[in-house]
Amino acid sequence: MRLLAVSATLALVGCTRDAPEPNPPEAEGAVVAAALAAWNQRLAGVRDYAVEGEVKDLGSNEILHFRYAMQQPAFSAGELLDAQGARQRAFVFDGKQLAVVDEGSKTLTRQDLSADEEQMLFTLHEIFSQFVCEGWRPPLIKPQGSTGVREGDRLVLTVPIVDDNLSSQRLTLRDSGAFVKKELLGKAGQVVAQTSVLEDVVDDATKLTFPRRWSHSEGGSTQEVTLTKIAVNQGVDAARFSTALPPGFTLGLLQAAR
Repeated sequence: MRLLAVSATLALVGCTRDAPEPNPPEAEGAVVAAALAAWNQRLAGVRDYAVEGEVKDLGSNEILHFRYAMQQPAFSAGELLDAQGARQRAFVFDGKQLAVVDEGSKTLTRQDLSADEEQMLFTLHEIFSQFVCEGWRPPLIKPQGSTGVREGDRLVLTVPIVDDNLSSQRLTLRDSGAFVKKELLGKAGQVVAQTSVLEDVVDDATKLTFPRRWSHSEGGSTQEVTLTKIAVNQGVDAARFSTALPPGFTLGLLQAAR
C-alpha cells in the first residue's frame, strides 16, 4: 500500500523539482494567478485541522488506518496506526526539523530542513501527501513555467517537472480552489499516476470544501482513502508536533541522501 511505501529514513525521500521555464503567456498566467489567489484565500481561513481515516487497497482489500494534523504556519504530523488504533510510525515536522518515530524499533530519526526552503516544500509534500491529498494540503504550483486553461468552473494547470520519467503534473481545481484531480504525466504524455476526489465535505464554520474520499492509482494498483473524522479550526495539541526524543527511544542514524 502507498502509505507503507514511505521510507523511514528521512534523507532518502525522493523529490522532483519544477523545471525553470519562461513566464507563461498572459492568458495562461491569469489562470495560474487565479488558482494561487484562491488557495491563498483558503489558507487564510484555516488555522489547523485534524483528520482520521483509512486507506483500502482495492486489489488486496488490505486496510490501513492513519491520523493527520496540521497547524499554521507549517506544523504537520502523520501517524500510521494498527488495527487497535495504536501508533506504529509517525512523521512529524515542527517548522524546522522533520522526524520519523518508529514504535517497533523505538528509534527517532531527525533531519533539519530549514536550510533550503524549496527542498523543504518538496520533501514535506512527498511525505505528507501520503496522508492527505491536495485540497487539504496546497498543490505545488510555481507561477513561472506553469500554464493554465479555464474549462467552465474548472482551472486546469500544467506544472512542468524535472525528472527522468515524468514531464509534468496536471492539476484540476474549481474556481474556489477546491481540489478535483491531479495527474502525473510521463515523457510521452501518458498518465502514470492519478489522484481523484470521489466525495467532498463542506466545513460548516469556514464554508470551505474539502475532500472526504479520494482514490490514488499508480503502478497498476489503486487505493481509496476515506476520512472518518474531520475537525477544522478546533485546535490541535502542540505535543503532536514535538520532535523531541520520547522516553525509552534512541536516535536513529540519518542515511546519506541520494
